[in-house]
Amino acid sequence: MQPIAFAALGVVTVCSILLFVVGRRYTRGYVAKHNAMPPMTWMFRRSPDPDLERHRRLALTTLPFYLVALVVYLFRTPPS
Repeated sequence: MQPIAFAALGVVTVCSILLFVVGRRYTRGYVAKHNAMPPMTWMFRRSPDPDLERHRRLALTTLPFYLVALVVYLFRTPPS
C-alpha cells in the first residue's frame, strides 16, 4: 500500500469515529430537548440551541476531510 493511501485510510478512520461520536452526542441532546429523533438531515440544518449547534458544526467541518481522504484512498490504492 502506498504511504499516501495509508495516511488517507488513517484520516478516514479518525473522521469516522469522530462523526460517530459527534452524531451520537447531537442525537442524545436533541432527544433530551425534543423527545423525538432528529431529522436525517440534522447536519445540514441549523439549530437554535447553541449546544446542539456546536456538535452540528463540528460534524459539518469534519465531513469534507472525510470525503477527500476517502477519495484519495480509493484512487491511490492499486486494484488487486
